[in-house]
Amino acid sequence: MLAELRNSIGKPVSQSIGIWPIVFAFMPEEFLSARGKLTWEEQAILTSLQLYALHQQGKSESVALQEETDKWENMGHSLRTLRTGDEKAVDRRFNALITAANYEELVHHLRQMIKLLKAKTDTKVNYAKLADDLYGFLRNYPETMRIRWAKAYYRTTMKKGEEDEQ
Repeated sequence: MLAELRNSIGKPVSQSIGIWPIVFAFMPEEFLSARGKLTWEEQAILTSLQLYALHQQGKSESVALQEETDKWENMGHSLRTLRTGDEKAVDRRFNALITAANYEELVHHLRQMIKLLKAKTDTKVNYAKLADDLYGFLRNYPETMRIRWAKAYYRTTMKKGEEDEQ
């Protein structure tokens, strides 16, 4: 199942029939297109599932963030864990991601960042929130996503004790 999703990355859905039972079986009726073209909801959910499959490959523990307390954490929060050591290189990649001009470019950069997360950290990703953010991007609200991700990515958190010193 995950292999089918990984193999469908970058291919038209019409050429990825192996994912149809996975994607369309549980898709809410109101998200399904009757026109033969994916709706924004379908695109966002499919992309999120594909990125999850890419991230999960070779891992025994789930890479999906599932704790209820972290339900609002977005991709910027997860990518922030990469900002150790060579921050400039990671920052350049992140900035390319959030300034993507279109959905295809955004997804391309997301795939690269997921591969980096997978290789360098054990960080989990809130894939449900990612699908929601991708849906907003597709609905022509990219600025909302960009600002939320940038705030989460660049935000520094003080450790206990540092707050008292200030």
